[in-house]
Formats: sequence, structure tokens, C-alpha cells
Amino acid sequence: MNAVEMVKNAGVIGAGGAGFPTHAKMGAKVDVVLANGAECEPLLHSDQFVMNDRASEVVDGLETVMKTTGAKNGVICIKEKNLAGAKALEKFAAKSISILKLKDFYPAGDEQILTFEATGRITPEGGLPLDVGVLVQNVTTLANISRAMKGENVITKEVTVGGEIKRPGVHVIPIGTPLSDVISGCGGALTSDFVTLLNGPMMGRLVDPSTEVVTKTTGGIILLPRDNPLSMRFLRPLSSDIRLSRGSCEQCRYCTDFCPRFLQGHSLKPHMIMRVINEQRDPESATVTDSFLCCECGVCDLFACPLALSPRRFYREFKASLSSRNVRFQKRSKSYQVDQYRDYRRAPKDKLIRKIGVSKYDLPAEFHGKAWDVDTVEIPLSMNIGAPAVPVVKVGDKVARGELIGKAPDGKLGANVHSSIAGAVTKVNGRIRIEKGGR
Repeated sequence: MNAVEMVKNAGVIGAGGAGFPTHAKMGAKVDVVLANGAECEPLLHSDQFVMNDRASEVVDGLETVMKTTGAKNGVICIKEKNLAGAKALEKFAAKSISILKLKDFYPAGDEQILTFEATGRITPEGGLPLDVGVLVQNVTTLANISRAMKGENVITKEVTVGGEIKRPGVHVIPIGTPLSDVISGCGGALTSDFVTLLNGPMMGRLVDPSTEVVTKTTGGIILLPRDNPLSMRFLRPLSSDIRLSRGSCEQCRYCTDFCPRFLQGHSLKPHMIMRVINEQRDPESATVTDSFLCCECGVCDLFACPLALSPRRFYREFKASLSSRNVRFQKRSKSYQVDQYRDYRRAPKDKLIRKIGVSKYDLPAEFHGKAWDVDTVEIPLSMNIGAPAVPVVKVGDKVARGELIGKAPDGKLGANVHSSIAGAVTKVNGRIRIEKGGR
């Protein structure tokens, strides 16, 4: 069995958030592979833990991907502030692998930004780094690839638990563990009136912890007071965003001038989508279809706009509307030139977290390397881009830890799913519920 098949069997997907099935990317031919350890989102420390604790696996996974893709060069991209991670990785890096130390800016971990930082190549509009001969893999994904080569399946996830929590830290949690159990396992919330932010403060979303579970892409669980400025921004209804925009947007174009995509030469201009909303007119087709170029990083609304308006949200709504009508971005032939002010318009992390009101939660993380022992999990059959897995177990079946319970459908993009605990299957629908000692 070759490496790509072993990675597919192990259910490895992109652990950084997107969840693209990793085996499908490993079949590409590129000349550079980037290990993404930039940990893009503020407050998250999960990738730091992986680089410190599983450095040999990160390097081993990188070498495996370089071999399958034919890449001659590998680059581990890491924030220069993460000295421990850099030292750990340097012990194992081969001559064909270098370490790029990045400044602490946001969004350094965006794969298109990372591609330019490491290679000077600009990803085309509507394209991927693969289009310029670069493959980007998250460091946790690479560590999981290393384990897949030893026959180990993906059944746990390193998760940062922070904010208004009694015992913050980075924990190794079985896939399918309810977020409510994670919160109680970390001592519970410090306040009774809080919201739960899944993943980071910039690109995360508010969720109900009683219904959501840890998945292969969960990076963080952040509890915030309901009256925190960031919480209030996420809770604000779309109608209020539209009303605020029409009443106060002054077309200063800061949202465009600080947009990471615009600064790397793309046509995205957030101030133009604000003009569409504010003037209540039929927009130019280019302004609307350029919505697909928005990566929803949040720089425009959470960092650049002096009035806390949200071009990002309008782009998201336009994208959803266009996609529902099967409208897709049409690639166009053009040359790309980075903006001359690009290096001076990055969002420094320290300033960013002050602006969004989460500085008090930016604390050194305590790392807990032992996987949690939990009694019940509900493992989603869909945690990846593509088709959901097809269940191969039924209610009443006994399963072992690491056993296959959902298989990627034949002929479709998908990922296998495995049991994260030993027990009995008690429910099979969109999730597979497994209980220790269940019947």
C-alpha cells in the first residue's frame, strides 16, 4: 500500500480548518511543500503544542508529502516568537527542509499569504497555491500523515480551550466529544452569561456547546462574556449591519487598503461592496462576483474599519446567494503585482487583539499531552470538504478504539471516519454515537 492510500485509510484531512481530504492533495506535483505552523488565529496555541511535542512527526510527514509530490524543497513556516517550536523542529529537519520565521501578524497562516511569504509567488484569483507549484499543509496534518504511515488513524484533536474558563490550556480530545463536556472538563465557565466561540476570534463562529462536538478541524473553544465587544459583533443581526452601514459608511476605503487579498494584487475591493449596500442599487457584476475572492479573514471589519462595519458579512451573503444559483467565479487572465504598501499594512497581532477586546485572554498556554478519557462521543460522518462518509456500523455493534465506522464513498471526494473510543454504537444518523458499556 502506498503513502497516499495509507493517508486515505487513516482519515487524514486538513486540520487547520478547511478539512480538505489530504490524500487528494498528495497526488499533486509541486516543487515546494510548505508546513503551515503560523497558527493564524489569535489566542490559539494548538499548532504550537504539536510542533513542540510532535516535532519528529511534523518533519516526517513533510518528508512523506515531498516524496509523493516530487517536491525538492520543504519549508516549515513558524512565527519567530515560537522559539521552542523552532528549536524542536531544527533537530529533525533535513538539508532539503528550511525553517522560515515569520513576524507576528495576521493572517500569516492564510495559505495564499504564506505562499507569497515563503516563495514570492502570487496565487491567482480563484486559484490555489497548487497553481503556482506550491502545496501547503498544516503542521498537525503532517503529524497525522506520519502516524498514518504507521497505521494510526485520526481519532483525536489538539484543541485550545480559553477565554472565560477556569482551566485554560491545550488538550488532546477524542473526536466527537461534546463541547459542553469539554467546558465542564476544564472546570466550567468563569461567568454564567457567556457565548461559545468555536475556533478563533477572527474567523470562528458562535455555537451552542450542547449540540456541537469536537471534530478533526476544531482548533479552539473560546468562552467570552456576552457583553464582550467581540461577542456583541458576532451577535449583531444582519439587518443591523445593513442599517449601520447605510447610516455611517464614509467610503474611507480602509477596508480595501488593509485587505490581504487586495494587497497581494487581487481585484477584491471591500469598499465597493459597501457602496452597493449603501446606495441600494444594482451592482456591477464584477463587484458581486469578486465576493468569491474574499477569504473572510475579518481584517476589513475587525481591524481596518474605524466604524466597526462589516464588508466581510456582506461578501458572505453575496457568496451564499450566488452559490445557491450555481454562479461560480470565472477566472480571468491577468498579471499580478503586490501593492507597494503591503509590508506596512499588515495587522500586528498585539494591536489586533486590543481592538477586538480579547487581550486579557492572550495568555501562555498550558499543554496537556495525554488524550482525554471520555465515556460518550458523537462522531460526525461529515467533517471534511466533499461527501460525508457512509456508516459501516449499526446500532448495537461493539467497536474498538480506532476502528473504521464510516467509509469515504467510492468515486467521490471524502474521508474515512474512525471510532475515538471503545464501546457500543447506540445511534447512527448524521453522527455515530458510541458509549462505553452501551447496549
